[in-house]
Amino acid sequence: MPDNSARAVALDPQWLPHTYGPDGAQLTSVFVPRDSHAGLMFLAEEHYKGAYPKVTHRAADVAAQLAAAPAAPLHFIFHTAFCCSTLMVKALDIPGRALGLKEPDVLINLANRFAALDDPANRQRLELVLRLLARPFAAGETVIVKPTNFANRLILPALELRPEARAVLLHSDLATLLRSLLKRGMWGRIWGRKLYRSAAAWTSLDFGFDPGETFELTDLQVAGLAWLLQIHHFGEAVRRMGPRVMVVDSADFTADPAATLGHVAAFFGLGLDAAAVAGIAAGPVFSSHSKFSQLDYSVGAREAEHEAAVAAHGEEIEMVVKWIDAVARHCGTSLNPAAPAVR
Repeated sequence: MPDNSARAVALDPQWLPHTYGPDGAQLTSVFVPRDSHAGLMFLAEEHYKGAYPKVTHRAADVAAQLAAAPAAPLHFIFHTAFCCSTLMVKALDIPGRALGLKEPDVLINLANRFAALDDPANRQRLELVLRLLARPFAAGETVIVKPTNFANRLILPALELRPEARAVLLHSDLATLLRSLLKRGMWGRIWGRKLYRSAAAWTSLDFGFDPGETFELTDLQVAGLAWLLQIHHFGEAVRRMGPRVMVVDSADFTADPAATLGHVAAFFGLGLDAAAVAGIAAGPVFSSHSKFSQLDYSVGAREAEHEAAVAAHGEEIEMVVKWIDAVARHCGTSLNPAAPAVR
């Protein structure tokens, strides 16, 4: 059993913040060695499966020990889901150079708190978590955090608390998201409705639908609205944070991984030269499934899956894409987060 004292939890990066208790005073941490990260799809309870020790301390006790912990540069990859964000963070996970953290559970816990109330207490909780996530495993490492897209409520608070941090805002177009949901069947459709319910609770875009009208929408219409809420929020982050955020279209990433990785690595200050980036783009990360590493995968395989979804549901996808375009124009918002605000 590793040392699980409050001091060890504060100083050892193997102790990851995992979740706050109901009153926000207790912080549970989970012990995940560096070499275990690659085998975990996400840093989440459903993937730990009881195999990693946990301990709970008063958050204040952990915070009191943090002064002696090293701090690395901290950056983020926020995303709209099913747009190769896991692939991107895995490609940039380079021991000794950068540590990629895939969807730590604690960030969705915090995002839910912020959705209810953005107050000093929750800002303090986020500050502690960011400080803990910024501990490197090796001197000179940069830490890159990819939250779940259900934690996108944290984009602005996280960047406000970390003035040196930068964020990639990775997105797909709507048709790509819808195809990704459809290939997941019923569970994909349910996921789209959950995303809408989550994002609609806190984003500033109001479609004007009452609950009855929302209930009457199809699954894909609701998922389309959820996508638009995320794109609108990304646009707000661009306008608020300017050069501290970089908008990346996943189509550009899949079409030319080396070029996109080079831009992102430079944006995060990773110091990778062209040869190193080319080596990553030609390496095993891009030939296996980003979430299921035991499976062979490729851009071509991803496109084949999407083509199958289009063959079965192409007419519905096209109708929803056109409808969302009309909704966006009606609301005065853009379908591209990098575009200027619509007046």
